[in-house]
Amino acid sequence: MSAAFGAAGTELPVMVDPAELRTVARRLPTGVTVVTAGRGAAMHGMTVNSFTTVSLAPALVSFSVRAGARVLGLVGDGGGFVVNLLSAEQAGLARRFSDPDRLTGAAGFAGVDLLDEATAGGVALAGAVGYFVCDTERFVRAGDHVVVLGSVLRCATLRDTPPLVFEGGGFHALGAAVPG
Repeated sequence: MSAAFGAAGTELPVMVDPAELRTVARRLPTGVTVVTAGRGAAMHGMTVNSFTTVSLAPALVSFSVRAGARVLGLVGDGGGFVVNLLSAEQAGLARRFSDPDRLTGAAGFAGVDLLDEATAGGVALAGAVGYFVCDTERFVRAGDHVVVLGSVLRCATLRDTPPLVFEGGGFHALGAAVPG
């Protein structure tokens, strides 16, 4: 594609093929999380691999999801959420909470071990590497996604075990450290 120019000769961004963008981006390994929000009949969980820490002081984190995702309403209405960092043994949970046909509410968590660290904003999952309990700070619309920014109220490491990572369209365990 060639460059296009707008008013006053300013160069406009070149359109990138979404399929190529996805192909290149999926080569970058990312951590796998399940974001939970709500309680009881309104409880919902969603697999997210866009989680990142933003700031240490103040303690801020973010994740992004497609605009219209069910979890966004709960994160906004409840004012908070929990980010669960999945362990390498939890690929089944990652698949479960990424299934668009999964059950919602408490039924969607049937058979999932939850921790007592649950809050009004979501639940912590047993077996996870760790979790972050967050208050929702703001939503930022970014193209076809929404970036959720949250302030961390508390966090904990639950297990010293390899995390689950996503790369090349599949789940993997984090490998050995590279020397040097």
